[in-house]
Amino acid sequence: MPATIIRVTDKASFDRAVSLGASFLREGKLVVFPTETVYGIGCNALDESAVEALYRAKNRPKEKPLLLHLHALSQAESCAYLDDSARRLLAAFTPGPLSIIVKKRPLVPSVVTSGGETVGLRFPEDPLFLAMAREADLPIAATSANLSGFTSAKDGDAAREMSEVADLIIDGGACAYSIESTILSLAGDTPKLLREGAISKEKLLEVMGKCL
Repeated sequence: MPATIIRVTDKASFDRAVSLGASFLREGKLVVFPTETVYGIGCNALDESAVEALYRAKNRPKEKPLLLHLHALSQAESCAYLDDSARRLLAAFTPGPLSIIVKKRPLVPSVVTSGGETVGLRFPEDPLFLAMAREADLPIAATSANLSGFTSAKDGDAAREMSEVADLIIDGGACAYSIESTILSLAGDTPKLLREGAISKEKLLEVMGKCL
C-alpha cells in the first residue's frame, strides 16, 4: 500500500505531520522525514521487527549499521556511553549536522548496529523532526531516504520516491544543507573523522583541541 503523504505548508499541516509521524513511529511503521542535511527514513529503534523492515525497504546490506536520531541528551545517555569529549562535542554542535560514534548500551538492539558494540548518534535540528521526535519520545533508527546505492533525497519531491516502501512521507520542502552530516568516531583511543559533511574538520578541531 502506498505511503500516506503530508505536504507541510502551514501550522495545521505541521501539527498533523508531527502527530501522525509520532504515532506511526510508536506503531513500528516506517516514516520519511526532513532533516537539515538530507531526508531520512526511520523507525522505532527499540522495535527489532521495524528495524528489519527498514533494512528491507532500503535494500540496505545488514552489515551497514543505522544511526540513532535523537532529540535530547538524556536519550543519548540511555543509548550510549558518553565521556566528556562526547558531551563537549554534542554541546557545541547539536542539534545540528554532526553524528558521533560511541560505545552502545544494552538498550540498543544489535540489529541497529549490525552486531557491533558501537552506535552512531545524530541530533537533527530541523524543527519538524524535533517536534515529531519529542512527541514519539523514542530513539529513531534511521538512514537517508533513498534506496541503497542511490542519491540521498534533498527535497520533498525526491523523498516521495520512497512512497512504495514507507508508511508515511512528510514533505517539508528542501533541506537547508543538502549534504550529509559529518561523522566522527569517538570509539577508539583517538577521534577519527569518518565523513566530512556539513561540519568541517576545522570546526571540529576548534572544539576538540586536538588532531583527528
